[in-house]
Formats: sequence, structure tokens, C-alpha cells
Amino acid sequence: HNGSVPTLDDLLTAPSQRPVLFYRGYDVLDTDKVGFVASGADAQAHGFRFDTRLRGNGNAGHDYGTGLTAPEKRALIEFLKTL
Repeated sequence: HNGSVPTLDDLLTAPSQRPVLFYRGYDVLDTDKVGFVASGADAQAHGFRFDTRLRGNGNAGHDYGTGLTAPEKRALIEFLKTL
């Protein structure tokens, strides 16, 4: 994994709908999406910009879980939080 998907919620989203630009390195947890906060002024101030269009940063790989309905996706994420 190259860190090109900021959260579990984004990982379970179709590659074409995943964030293209976000910030890495801000160490505040996003407990809803399960990952680190990757957008907003604080993430920008404390992180570095990750551009998935750059060579080696692509985020179009795995597409498992992308066919789940919104309630199924939420249920899976909530289950994963318990592990």
C-alpha cells in the first residue's frame, strides 16, 4: 500500500470517487472514516500534500468493497473499529 487512500471509508469507495489531493502527516484521527484527518486548514498546515496523479501515487488499485451499499459500508467500518 502506498498511502494513496486516506481512510478506510475512502478505500471502500470506487477508485474514480476517491480523493485526488489530500494531506498526509497530520496525526489527528478521523474516527468516523477511520484514518487520519486529511483535509482542511489544520491538515494542510501540519501535513504534506499527496497528489494521486503523480507517478507512484496512484489510488486506482484495489476495488474490493466498492459495491457495498452505504449501510453495508457503514456496518463494515463500524465492525472494523471493534477489532
